[in-house]
Amino acid sequence: MGLPNVEIELVRNGLGLVAETNDNTCGIILPGIAIAGKLELNKAYSIFSTNGANALGIDSTGVNKDAFRHISEFYAGAGTGAKLWILVTATTAKLSDLVDTDLPLCPARVILNTAGGEIVALGLTSVTDGETTLDGLDSEVYSAMIKAQVLATEYQKRIMPFVSVIEGRKFTGDADSLRDLSTESNYRAAITLASTKSDGSASVGLVLGSIANQPVQRKISRVKNGALPIESGYLSDGVEVGMREDLETIHGKKFIILRKFPTKSGYFFNGDFTATAPEDDLNIIARIRVIDKATKIAYNTYIEELDDDVEVNDDGTLNHSVAAYLKDRIENQVNSSMAGEISRFTATVDTTVDILAGNPQKIYLDIVPKGYLSTIRVVLGFKNE
Repeated sequence: MGLPNVEIELVRNGLGLVAETNDNTCGIILPGIAIAGKLELNKAYSIFSTNGANALGIDSTGVNKDAFRHISEFYAGAGTGAKLWILVTATTAKLSDLVDTDLPLCPARVILNTAGGEIVALGLTSVTDGETTLDGLDSEVYSAMIKAQVLATEYQKRIMPFVSVIEGRKFTGDADSLRDLSTESNYRAAITLASTKSDGSASVGLVLGSIANQPVQRKISRVKNGALPIESGYLSDGVEVGMREDLETIHGKKFIILRKFPTKSGYFFNGDFTATAPEDDLNIIARIRVIDKATKIAYNTYIEELDDDVEVNDDGTLNHSVAAYLKDRIENQVNSSMAGEISRFTATVDTTVDILAGNPQKIYLDIVPKGYLSTIRVVLGFKNE
């Protein structure tokens, strides 16, 4: 028999914490050339600065200077230390090839799978255009938009959601000919015409850097974010933004572009639009980031409940005490993890579902984002079988 004493045991799971989500990690697919002993094509790498790119043989003057341009612009906005997944593919790859799931090797799949769900925004860039112009841009841009949505839908179901930012290459300069993206239904795809160069390219890295630098609820076009860290601003037809009279038209068609204010110096984004209808709750990247974070929290919270034995009523529906537990658990997690990022969050457990008959338990998550009037609803199917 041991000496009388007071024993203290630390309870380490009383708070019900779940793993933190990666809210600001971006990825980008870049054109380039392999460097022996340093850089392999179609292999994903994570870097944290332009020095990380240099170590892979990607610099401002070498054969991979086009790739370095996007990376340097990303870090100009995101700052050194931000995690960026990169994948360099052949310079002959077109934009649609990057997200073509019918190809034996889909570059987007490689980088998304390697990152394991970390990537919240994936940039698509190229130096090889299609053979035609379509609706004011290289035809590859719209083809990539459609294929990116298909891929994003697939990964959303795998709880690896992301939004793509596509390089709006070779703008013809005719604003009226541009497609109206608000007539599309590709809500996980955005197209940018903004550029720091007058060479027909668009600065995808600059957009991603602004995303990585802001909390999930914040638009990249917020003026209080400050002017963008660039000296010159164009659209991808090579015309300087300050010389244009068609920005209103292009803005109305929901492309991400640069703008200036008469009383402020520097350049700013006009918005963070996605290619979908104005009535779609997820018509801006900020809302997508909010909903994706809440979805990941919900998944991480409830995954431990799968296949658990729970009390049910005589009709097979979930017992009230269990329903209350599930409701409180997710509300506590989201409200604590997203404090300051959303206006309000509530959960409703459907207590009319006969789960004994094999029906999935439905849980409705209602999110009111910051600064918006509409509620976004997520429906979780919670099934034990």
